[in-house]
Amino acid sequence: MLDQTDLQILKALTHNCRLKVSHLAQRVHLTAPAVTARINRLEDTGVIKRYTIEVDTEKLGYDRQIFIRAAVKDATQRPVYRQLIKDYRNDIRHHYRVSGDMPYLIEGAFHSRGDLNDFLLALGEVATYKVIDVIDELI
Repeated sequence: MLDQTDLQILKALTHNCRLKVSHLAQRVHLTAPAVTARINRLEDTGVIKRYTIEVDTEKLGYDRQIFIRAAVKDATQRPVYRQLIKDYRNDIRHHYRVSGDMPYLIEGAFHSRGDLNDFLLALGEVATYKVIDVIDELI
């Protein structure tokens, strides 16, 4: 069971996973060894699954950021759909199974309209889809 201090630690690490333990200890009013022990426990129990970075995709040249809801046309197309997702793994940031009439959610970032169009043409062969174009990120 997580207590308020664990939640504070998780919130701080979510905002900056490179935060020094000594700074984190000051924030939550514990010693550095106590914070380290809590972080180790959160890792061991699977609450913290991994540490990661967030990349500014536009600075990498991925100007077309989109979300796509998709539904495979029929069960025989699932292997083709999975392969398509693998083929475009450099453009697909996340791929989720979600609830609703379109059980897949794709978060993608493409270099150009042409790259996005190529993916959508291939996707249209095996799935129905709806595109949600990202206009701006609000923080």
